Amino acid sequence: MTNFEIERKFLVASEWLVPAESASSHLRQAYLSPLGSGNEIRVRAKGDARLMTVKAPDEDGDPLVRREVEFPIADEVFEQLWALAGQDRLSKRRWSVPLGGVTAVVDVYEGELAGLRVVEVEFDGVDAARAFEPPEWFGEELTGDPAWSNRELAARGGGRHPKSDRGR
Repeated sequence: MTNFEIERKFLVASEWLVPAESASSHLRQAYLSPLGSGNEIRVRAKGDARLMTVKAPDEDGDPLVRREVEFPIADEVFEQLWALAGQDRLSKRRWSVPLGGVTAVVDVYEGELAGLRVVEVEFDGVDAARAFEPPEWFGEELTGDPAWSNRELAARGGGRHPKSDRGR
């Protein structure tokens, strides 16, 4: 079954600090799809969970919406796919921050992307996504910009990303 991800993405303003009550988790992600293919095939480790995710653009071309299929995989399958991904990997710490009726997830990247901070908010519908007014601690909007997809970030790394000086 195909699900839909309806999301907006922003840089995090430099003055923002993680609220003390916010929960966090460590994520490792590797990408198996070719860069620029439009589709994204990813494996992710989050705590004890190992997941494979396939994302594709919305058929209508709306940058807020992507089709998504996600399912658990065995640890040994994850490790094999992780190795096949080569350098197309990233690690980050993710904080969940309550924000009115939605939850903002703030990703603080590690390794070559260290210092980069991005916030994403998922919505139940396109109308809610479009009506969302970001708080002041949200920076520049990145929604729909392929240069800021995690797939692109994993391939390019921090120093090689064309806009690596922003959002740090």
